[in-house]
Amino acid sequence: MTNKTWLITGCATGFGRALAEAALARGDSVVATDRSADAVTDLGTRYPDTALTLGLDVTRPDQVRAALEAGFARFGRIDILVNNAGYGIQAAVEETDEAAMRAMFEVNLFGMIDIIRAALPRLRAQGSGHIVNFASVGGRVSGPLVALYSASKFAVEGLSEGLAAEVAEFGIKVTVVEPGAFATCFGATAVPPHDPVTVYAPLHDSMRKLLVDLPQGDPADLAAAIIEMVDLPEPPLRFVGGADAYAMIEQALERQRMEMEAWRDLSSRANRIALQAV
Repeated sequence: MTNKTWLITGCATGFGRALAEAALARGDSVVATDRSADAVTDLGTRYPDTALTLGLDVTRPDQVRAALEAGFARFGRIDILVNNAGYGIQAAVEETDEAAMRAMFEVNLFGMIDIIRAALPRLRAQGSGHIVNFASVGGRVSGPLVALYSASKFAVEGLSEGLAAEVAEFGIKVTVVEPGAFATCFGATAVPPHDPVTVYAPLHDSMRKLLVDLPQGDPADLAAAIIEMVDLPEPPLRFVGGADAYAMIEQALERQRMEMEAWRDLSSRANRIALQAV
């Protein structure tokens, strides 16, 4: 199939916008959605025949189903479903308001699950599809002040791996994307501490200094790589976005391997103890 139809969430800026632009530029059709419908209307103006722009709050099941219905009605099928909408909390676990924490999980995880659940009957019926879930390098490597954000993205990793096994027999593929540092609005939209705790001030100072000098990639480059990846007959389950993310994940995996090896004997004995108890 030369031309594909995409449904992408979070198309106002960042990766969602870059993907929508790249897909439309090469002649694909795109259902470009965002929480604010006004943020994506320009795509419909520029590509009236191949772009359908919609307002979609992923935490609203009625809007999720309406967007999918509109997309299938307009283009007849959806080949690539991109779950990109999300944001972060940049605060220690202790500093975070419970409502803010739950709101982030509603967008980053439960909204994604709702879209997938609503789309799957249609994808199974057409016998194909590719679900692309945006996680983060933070879905493989956590750290201070991003523990809760990483928790939501670790969940996306687990969701995607299990989902891939569930839907493979229906011709549906799943890829989880793990971007590193890119010039998106992520830092500007990250939720700060609700109730700052003095002892974490040095961590916040370190984070601010790190972000000032942090090299950032161009979202358009990642979009181009993703488009190349989704055209493959056998795309990867996990796609690392950027050399920085690759290095971080590689180092984290090696640390995990070394720690497992250091505790291999006790881990094995724990199993024997459990068996004896039974």
